[in-house]
Amino acid sequence: MIAGRPHPGWLAVVLMLAFMPVNFAMAASPEKLAIKEINWDDLMPPVDEEIVRKYEAGEISQEEAIEYIDELGKIPVASMNQQRVKIPGYLVPLNIGKDQSATELLLVPTLGACIHVPPPPPNQTIFVRYDQGIKVTEAGYTPYWLEGVIRVENNTSEYTDVVYAITVESLKEFE
Repeated sequence: MIAGRPHPGWLAVVLMLAFMPVNFAMAASPEKLAIKEINWDDLMPPVDEEIVRKYEAGEISQEEAIEYIDELGKIPVASMNQQRVKIPGYLVPLNIGKDQSATELLLVPTLGACIHVPPPPPNQTIFVRYDQGIKVTEAGYTPYWLEGVIRVENNTSEYTDVVYAITVESLKEFE
């Protein structure tokens, strides 16, 4: 570059960038994505209709059908990864601080899940990180709406295994 004059190739670079196809939706960070309201069925992969047909026809045993359902409950829906979602559920605290608040919880679809055995399947339980924390007395019996970016992520606790995690952006009582 000559002092005070741009490099002669700068115009080619500018023109090339101007005509380069850019998918801005792909470039958006999850925090910028619109919130998609989901339900718990959205976290389950589709059922293999052939297995259902075989069970109904008596071609597989009840034990084999239960084994299939157990395995299906361990499979996450890959397309849910990095989606900004809003989902209802109940909170089960995992860590309880001296102030009786929890920052790590499980979100489950039904009241009392994870208190009773067996827990919900791994793809029907979400590991929750909530840096602000929630008083344990407020969790458990109150349904909440959680908003945040969901990730396909394996986590294990003393209560259950999970295949999803979410860092909470917003937590509100269910109305």
